[in-house]
Amino acid sequence: MEKDFNTVLLLDTYAGLLTEKQRRLCDMYYNQDFSLAEIAEIENTTRQAAMDGIGKARSRLQALEKSLGLSHRRQRTLEILERARSGQVQMDEMISELSDIWEQQNGV
Repeated sequence: MEKDFNTVLLLDTYAGLLTEKQRRLCDMYYNQDFSLAEIAEIENTTRQAAMDGIGKARSRLQALEKSLGLSHRRQRTLEILERARSGQVQMDEMISELSDIWEQQNGV
């Protein structure tokens, strides 16, 4: 299983919507950089079970993002705010861009 930055971003956004166990497994794997063997030992389970648990959590995170799109919207908002801080965007333009991001109908 490959660790990817996108899953870390999704975890930051949706961790509260995972089960306690999924959150714990993902925290160890993505945030604390534990190996699957180390996680299996801590959880008193097999490496395969740890990998399956992380895989299910990852699938859940991806499904949440597909439905809600909050992580993508958050990233776009942060980019606009950074541009505003650096003076690359005017206030009216920033308000317009932020409105476009958060007024999109996406099931939310």
